[in-house]
Amino acid sequence: MAKFWSVLSLLLLLGGVIWWVNASYFNHQPRTSTETSGSETVVSKDRKQEVYATLERKGTELQSNHFEYTIHNETAEPVTLPFRSGQRYEYYVRNGKGELIETYSKGKMFTQEVTQKVIDPGETYTEKITLLPLPPGLYVLEVESVSKYKNKFKKIVKFEVEGPKNDKGAETT
Repeated sequence: MAKFWSVLSLLLLLGGVIWWVNASYFNHQPRTSTETSGSETVVSKDRKQEVYATLERKGTELQSNHFEYTIHNETAEPVTLPFRSGQRYEYYVRNGKGELIETYSKGKMFTQEVTQKVIDPGETYTEKITLLPLPPGLYVLEVESVSKYKNKFKKIVKFEVEGPKNDKGAETT
């Protein structure tokens, strides 16, 4: 009987901790903005100001698998991105057929701590993304913040990887 009460007490304690973490994470504050895909619009007296994300391929050659995912704060207020772990973003790479071929978090472990990133007015927060080497072809990269605003800052880009070139600029096989 003592084992039953020990297990029940442990489950209640665990349930309380989970409730507290969720209550802290989803602490909704009153907002004066409207939800839009990829950005948050705040209307001021003079003009619209936004919090939005961009995803850009870096490098000059089509063999480059380097991207930058950036969240921009063009509002007059700081923006806080709460995270439930050390993971700040997730990405998915799909081939031209739409098949999932790479996921950022697959096989990784992240610190289990509630953190936050504050982006001050006029500032940006950038994550550099380097994909695994890909064979020549067409691909789609989808990146999103894993903060409370997960779908708000989702960005998708199509890109092509060309094969290696020889000294004359022609593709080699």
